[in-house]
Amino acid sequence: MGFAGVFGRLASPSGAVIGEALTMGRMLVGALGMLTILAVARRLGVLRRTRLSWSVVLGGVFLGISLATLLSATVLIDLALAVALHYLGPVVATVLARVLLKESLSRLELVSLGISFVGMMLAAGLLGGQSAAASDDWVLGIVLGVVSGLTYGAALLCYRYRADMPSDVRSFWNFFFGTVGTAALVVVTRPDLSGMTATHWVWAVAFFLVCGLLALGLLVVAGKHLRAFELSSLSYWEVVVALLLGAAVFSEAISPLAAIGATLIVAAAVIPLVASRHARTA
Repeated sequence: MGFAGVFGRLASPSGAVIGEALTMGRMLVGALGMLTILAVARRLGVLRRTRLSWSVVLGGVFLGISLATLLSATVLIDLALAVALHYLGPVVATVLARVLLKESLSRLELVSLGISFVGMMLAAGLLGGQSAAASDDWVLGIVLGVVSGLTYGAALLCYRYRADMPSDVRSFWNFFFGTVGTAALVVVTRPDLSGMTATHWVWAVAFFLVCGLLALGLLVVAGKHLRAFELSSLSYWEVVVALLLGAAVFSEAISPLAAIGATLIVAAAVIPLVASRHARTA
């Protein structure tokens, strides 16, 4: 998931905002890939017999919208900032899971999530960093990033429902309804793909396969087996990956505060795992 911003930038012509089209391709390739896997495994009958529900439909639609707005935001603002705004989603999902699903959190888990959130804010430069000039592109990027975060949180919550549905079937419907949601965005925004060269298309295909079929397929499996808090904590690793890739590929500076933020994110993900292992061996 952390490579999505890099692939998205490399697949986009200079100045072009085509996140909706790239995400539609990402979801469509994922749907076709999962359909092929189901056919080879002779599980198409399971797909036909499995009952759909609102959580399955909305989970795919919300994810598609979230990833489309995230990809467009990465073109308009720094990669780490765009990903950080996207990861308002896990906080939203954790709060909603507490209210709607009555998922309880221990004191350690609350501390861990809080550390992750503060680390994310530092890594993105939202705390203690220099504010960027409020250009039209910057404001649009911030708005798209916030929309991405809210819809991602809604998608993560939807994954907590219908645990009875097999992961491969859920992945197919997730991709299918994600395609439907992003296709609606493409119709509205009409992104201009005329500037894409053969190199852009190569990066786009890599994006579809690596960040689509592989990454999103695994996300659905994780969402089925992990609580909202656990999925939220682990998902913050994408902020660290985006920070490092932004520096390595696009020469985006890593400030001392951003480095501290990345360290906090890693620590927050490790603390509950160490505590859980200690409890089992005690």
